Amino acid sequence: MAIPTPVIMDDVGISIGKTDQALDLIDLSCSGNHVELTPDTALTTLDTFCGSVDYPGNTKWSLVATFYQSFDVGAVEEVLSAAVAFGGPVLYEITPFKSQAVGPTNPTFSGMCVPQPYAPINGDAGDASTVEIEWALTAPPTKAVALAAREGASGTSKK
Repeated sequence: MAIPTPVIMDDVGISIGKTDQALDLIDLSCSGNHVELTPDTALTTLDTFCGSVDYPGNTKWSLVATFYQSFDVGAVEEVLSAAVAFGGPVLYEITPFKSQAVGPTNPTFSGMCVPQPYAPINGDAGDASTVEIEWALTAPPTKAVALAAREGASGTSKK
């Protein structure tokens, strides 16, 4: 058996839309420091005279990311503040290896997230300011392993 290739988080692509249009999907990879797609499944516990049983409930997904703040044109503040101002779900896309072609060993994860207000400046003396977001997804992330399938499924395209 071959040794699996680990995903080392040094070539990750993360793009977030200013709106729900594919043309507004902006690559923020070079400002990103952390990204995750997180499921949270609520449990319902039923306690009876014979013991307790946990039943899974609904799963809610979130896009969690940390960026180094930048006020440059087309950078973090412009993209995130426009997404929040849009007032509805916007596109996101994450690729483990942005410098490689999309395929079975390099899928994309995409969908719609719901922007929420964030702290636009944050940090300590002498440190870089960071922006942390945790935005709810409207549905579980879509995993695609081919460019054509991704464009057809989500209406997004790589810039």
